[in-house]
Amino acid sequence: MGIKKRLLIQNLSIITLTILLFLGILISGIYHYYYSGTAEILKNHAENSAQFSKRYMDLSPYTIRDQVQDIQTNFSLPQAETQVISTDGKMLSSSEGFISHEKLDFPDIQDAFRKGEGTWMGTNPETDEHVLAVSIPLESDGKTVALLRFVSSLEPLDDNFKTILATLIGIGLSILLMVFVISTFFSRMITDPVVELTNASQKLAKGDLEARMTGTYKDEFRTLSQSFNDMGQELLKTEKLKNEFISSVSHELRTPLTSIKGWGETLLTGDMKDEEEMKTGLNIITNETDRLIAMVEELLDFSRYAKGTFEISPHPFPFHRLVQEVVLQLDKKRLAREMDIVLENGEPVNLEADEHRVRQVILNLLDNAIKYSAPGSTISIRYRRDQSNLVFEVEDEGVGIEKKHLQQVLTLFYKENEKSEGVGLGLAISKQIIELHGGQLYVRSEKNVGTVAGFTLPLNDKTQ
Repeated sequence: MGIKKRLLIQNLSIITLTILLFLGILISGIYHYYYSGTAEILKNHAENSAQFSKRYMDLSPYTIRDQVQDIQTNFSLPQAETQVISTDGKMLSSSEGFISHEKLDFPDIQDAFRKGEGTWMGTNPETDEHVLAVSIPLESDGKTVALLRFVSSLEPLDDNFKTILATLIGIGLSILLMVFVISTFFSRMITDPVVELTNASQKLAKGDLEARMTGTYKDEFRTLSQSFNDMGQELLKTEKLKNEFISSVSHELRTPLTSIKGWGETLLTGDMKDEEEMKTGLNIITNETDRLIAMVEELLDFSRYAKGTFEISPHPFPFHRLVQEVVLQLDKKRLAREMDIVLENGEPVNLEADEHRVRQVILNLLDNAIKYSAPGSTISIRYRRDQSNLVFEVEDEGVGIEKKHLQQVLTLFYKENEKSEGVGLGLAISKQIIELHGGQLYVRSEKNVGTVAGFTLPLNDKTQ
């Protein structure tokens, strides 16, 4: 059974039981008001009549037959038949004029003789009417000389009660129908987004990453719908990045491998014309091998990053010496592009961090500056203390980054265009390294003006 049907059945069951309980109490109250009220009127009149006869009428077993007319005159009720019953159960008189000579054996008559009062509600066998009868003894000197009996037809009451009952049942059914319509509407409001979410989730699980919730909802369901769609968008984006990453890695691996294979085959054939050409080939093989090693290291770092096992091993070291070593390490690449690197004099700073990882970050920032700057331009490197932090920055005069891409440069697999070198992991991994040290990596840039890439690292008491 679906959630929609189950919710509807639960709501209708609760409301139906509530309506039935309310109608039961109301009908019981109306029944008591009509029928018990009528019985009470007859009983009060019968008791008053018996008291009156006891005080003011000289009744006796011998004269009772002669006194029935006086009894009828004094005690009759317009809405009820007044009967006088003898002690042997036979009717002596009736206000209706019809006198039965058979012994009357109704429950109210029996109770009146035994208990001093009797009430009975039932069907009159002679008229087939629904009646209410009240009987009470007429006494003289402590002895019962006759019974005074009032019989009232309940047909008008029955008709009224049936009308009221039908009206109440009609109202109850109308309310139930209205509740059914409202419950169906609200059940759909609750279940429709759940059903749509289920269907969209199943599509997503089967690989349809473009599955979305298209319904317009309110309150928490709107948030749920938006969250699901955002999740789907992120999965689609991740899938796209993964495919681009695989394509990029394949391309980046193919290029150096092709160079290595080409020069390796040339060296094997022995067709080298001179020693200088051989050195050139060996240098290319060495450089491309270094490039492959760096790429593999980057991929290994990404694997650790994805698994959450990326770790650092901090220890004290002179930061200014590390910066100088990195500049020297990239000096050959800088000279090949006829660029200048200006290392602004900073005071010696001792830093407690993972030296290998910090070197990796500085290499990445400086390598990007060289890669994306025009030949003959200048790159500035500076670092300083800022309260309890070390601030390091690399500023270039390169092509810069557009504002719309600036927030993405620190994300995994980001490449501004397909022609860019690398696989788009460097800055993202550098950001992870700096954050593991409790610092922050940042990039400021202006298109066609240049870029400032830097980081802050905390200085503890020992290194300051």
